Amino acid sequence: MKALSSKTKHNIFIVINSLVSILTMVFVLLLTGEIMNKNVDKVSTYLGISIITLVLSQILLAFVHKKLKDKIRVIIIGIIYTSGVILSFLAKNNYLYFYIATVCIVSAMAINQFLLIEKEETKKGVITNILLGLVLIGLVVAILCNIKEEDALHIVIVDVVLLLFTSLRKLFFPSLKFEKIKLLLDILIKTHTIDAVLGLLAFIIAFSFLFPLVEPSITNYWDGMWYCFAIVTTIGFGDFYATSLLGRILSVILGIYGIVVVAILTSVVVSFYNEISSKEKKRDIIE
Repeated sequence: MKALSSKTKHNIFIVINSLVSILTMVFVLLLTGEIMNKNVDKVSTYLGISIITLVLSQILLAFVHKKLKDKIRVIIIGIIYTSGVILSFLAKNNYLYFYIATVCIVSAMAINQFLLIEKEETKKGVITNILLGLVLIGLVVAILCNIKEEDALHIVIVDVVLLLFTSLRKLFFPSLKFEKIKLLLDILIKTHTIDAVLGLLAFIIAFSFLFPLVEPSITNYWDGMWYCFAIVTTIGFGDFYATSLLGRILSVILGIYGIVVVAILTSVVVSFYNEISSKEKKRDIIE
C-alpha cells in the first residue's frame, strides 16, 4: 500500500482539525448555557468534553509533526490537558477542581508559548511568545489568589473564552480560506495580532480577579470585569475607580496595553486594505 504524501497528510490534518474545532465550539456553547443555568453537574460534563477536544488536537499534531522535539512538546501539552479533563469530570463533587482544571488549561497554553520560542525565526516572534506566556502565568496566579466557592462556576468562563479563542484560531486556518481571508489571516499571523488580543483577554480576566482584592469599591469579579472594560475602551463610567497604589498600577498597565492592541488592530486593517488595493491594481493592469 502506497504511503500518503506529506501534502495529503497535511490536508487531512486541516480537515480533521477544523471538525474538532467546530465540535469544541458546540460544546463550549452548551457549556455557556449550563453556566447561566448554574447546573454544576452539566457544567462539569461539558467542560470535560470540551477539553477532550483539545487533547484530540494534540494527538493530531503528534501524528503530523516529524521532529521529535515537536512530538514531545505536543505530548506534554496533551498530558496537561488530560489532567484538566479528569479534574473537570470530578468537579461536580468538589468546586476546587473547577479552579485546578482551569489552571491546567491556562498553564498548558503558557508552557506551549515558551516551548514555541525555539521555532520562532524573528526576535519579534520570540518576544511575543515570552510576553504572552508571562501574561498567561499571571492569569494562573490571579486565579489561585482568589479561590471562592461562590465563584467556582464563574471561573469556568475563563475556559469558555480560551476554548473559543483556540478553536476559532484553528478553524480559520489560511489553507482553507479564499484569497482575501487568507491575506487577512497572513497579516494577523505575521504581526502577531492574535497573540496580542489573547494577551489583552488574559489581562482583563486576571485583573478582574485582582481588583476585588485591592480595591474596596470593587467587591466581586463582575465589578472587576466591568471596570476593566471601562479602562480598555477608555469610556470611564466613573462608577468604579482605583484608589490603592497597586490598583492604579494595574489600571495603567491595562490601559496602555489596551491602547497598544487597538493601535495594532488599526494597522492591520490599514495593511489589509492596502494589500487588497495593490492586488486589484495589479490585476487590472494585467487584464
